[in-house]
Amino acid sequence: MYHPNYLKVSLSLLLNLIVCASPSVAFTQTIAKPQTPSKQNRVNNRNQQSGSVQVKVPIKTLPGRRENGSTRRGGCLFGDQPLIVLLLPSTNLGLTTAAYPKFFWYTPDNTAQTILFSLYKVDEKLRPRTLVYQTNFKPNTQARITSLALPNNGKVPPLAINQTYQWSVSIVCDIQDPSPRSVISVHGWVQRVNISNNVANQLKRSNSRERLSVYSAQGLWFDVLATVAELRACNPSDTTLSDIWTSLLQQVELDYLAKQPFYQQCPRR
Repeated sequence: MYHPNYLKVSLSLLLNLIVCASPSVAFTQTIAKPQTPSKQNRVNNRNQQSGSVQVKVPIKTLPGRRENGSTRRGGCLFGDQPLIVLLLPSTNLGLTTAAYPKFFWYTPDNTAQTILFSLYKVDEKLRPRTLVYQTNFKPNTQARITSLALPNNGKVPPLAINQTYQWSVSIVCDIQDPSPRSVISVHGWVQRVNISNNVANQLKRSNSRERLSVYSAQGLWFDVLATVAELRACNPSDTTLSDIWTSLLQQVELDYLAKQPFYQQCPRR
């Protein structure tokens, strides 16, 4: 459990660093028409049985930085993979149906003082304009994959459908030094999309494992990742789920993170 406002960070300076690093480009989302669900689901069901899931992610690429590290003297990232990495496709964009999605990223061994997570609503040129949610917390010092769910607490608005959002993770080595040599940031994009009534009804009739096929066929990266993570937490001895997790990261060229520790509790029903 992370506790917001663990340290008092100079947020305004950090926000300026993140916003200034974000490019401005025109963007129109185009999603290819998916295959017939029944046909695609049969393919994905066979893949699941063999420990593999293929997500039909959109081919549109957005400017972003899903991986970043620091080799500067006095840096605070260490280990075999001294990078902060967002668990996103190489296009830097992930789709979801969730109003309050869960975000995943990797942090290496570190001596950082705090981590800052931010979510922005952006304009038609992808320039961050409205801060939707922000929190900071003490990072774990050992390498691990971390997750954070957008809180559904009545204070944070749900993601709007077909609106693009930028999310960023910044690791702050020294809170007294908000300069680029101390703040290491990564950012990517999330978009909530509509699904057809047929797909929605199919999801209602499916259990978590069966939903993986539907999510994959619709290209819903965030939904697939969150579902596999939850299934692994609830079925720790199921090696097929570990293989599926590995296959997902291989698909987006992040297979070097597949064996990294990831701690998540099985949610109570």
